[in-house]
Amino acid sequence: MFEVKNEGQRATVYIYGTIGDDWWCPEDANRAKDFSQTLDELSPKPLDIRIDSCGGDVYEGFAIAGAIARYEGETVAHVDGIAASAASYIALMADRVSMSDYAFLMIHNAWTCCQGNRDELRTTADRLEGIDGSIAQIIASRSGMAVEDVAHAMSAETWYTAEGAKEAGLCDEVVETEERVAARIEPAIAARFLNVPESVYASGRRPETDAAVPPAADGSKGENVTEVGEPGKSHAGGNMVGTEFEGKAIVLGNRVYRRKEN
Repeated sequence: MFEVKNEGQRATVYIYGTIGDDWWCPEDANRAKDFSQTLDELSPKPLDIRIDSCGGDVYEGFAIAGAIARYEGETVAHVDGIAASAASYIALMADRVSMSDYAFLMIHNAWTCCQGNRDELRTTADRLEGIDGSIAQIIASRSGMAVEDVAHAMSAETWYTAEGAKEAGLCDEVVETEERVAARIEPAIAARFLNVPESVYASGRRPETDAAVPPAADGSKGENVTEVGEPGKSHAGGNMVGTEFEGKAIVLGNRVYRRKEN
């Protein structure tokens, strides 16, 4: 069952898991009936649809896509991890599609398991061909790609990176991963170590000249490392400080730098 958050000015629905029923993990099921009813209750509030799904039942996917298409409020699909198979055209039904720069979107031809005589197998193949045509039309309409190009990409089982999806018209925005800075240090301290990136300097940039390192008051090495200035955009905020180990290395958050050799 998908998770719903309805707080503040926007609502969020999480499609994490299987489209339709999941016989192995029932808690990962995302059923069209439940999804449609939930959207009717949230309408017309602006809606964020967060997706991490490898797909599932094609008809359940069509119904979920239809619920998004008729939603009266603004819809934004966020591909957090992957939107594959049935989840791909579900994402495309939103007004806008945003992908993390490490996320993927995959399209392919529909497949199934069947048994029977030759006539029944041919009928199943014809049915799959019709489904593929419907999916290709949805993707073409929402992306601007030609139907023939979509059909070729589906036959090849195409995996799009976020940038590739944007180039193909399958995505409107790529959210870049920001560098995490766990601590900032004074230039005089950073000058003692190799390969320290500019982002960890207290000033936010590497100084033109290395400053001399002041000796510690009691001779200890730990006092020469401190947290200074604004931590900037950091998951650790200002809670992590540098630590020196026997004068050979310095730890800054989740990074270790070795000391310069004289």
